[in-house]
Amino acid sequence: HEKYLKTTIHGVSSGMADYALILVNSRHPPTHMTQHHLNLCCSFGIPIIVVFTKMDGCPEHAYKTCKKEVVKLLRGPDVGKKPYAVRNEKDVETVLGRLHDLTPLMETSCVTGQGIDLLQKMLFALPKRRRHEKKVNRPFEFLVED
Repeated sequence: HEKYLKTTIHGVSSGMADYALILVNSRHPPTHMTQHHLNLCCSFGIPIIVVFTKMDGCPEHAYKTCKKEVVKLLRGPDVGKKPYAVRNEKDVETVLGRLHDLTPLMETSCVTGQGIDLLQKMLFALPKRRRHEKKVNRPFEFLVED
């Protein structure tokens, strides 16, 4: 939400994020906040996984439009990533070593469970990118601005 963009920027810039999941409602085109989040993650070098949600009952034309817009954002000069549709476990293995240039696109539905197992496999297989042990004892600060 726009209201929390400053908080999001602060959280992303804190250096604790290994990966980012960008959730996109498959029934509607991505919002300008999706663009902001993609740009923010790329600026900080955080690999992105795009998760299309609400795939159950989504009209084919709506999903095609949504996916086309997301692909356009990913390929744009601000982000510069290559989208890669993840449909099976072999695709998960393919993208794991190439998250610096590929962005996995995953389809899910919480109603039917479609894609949830595959997303879970992806998340559990992701390698650690940073050593956070040194950061654990740092003072914690959480900034929320209205």
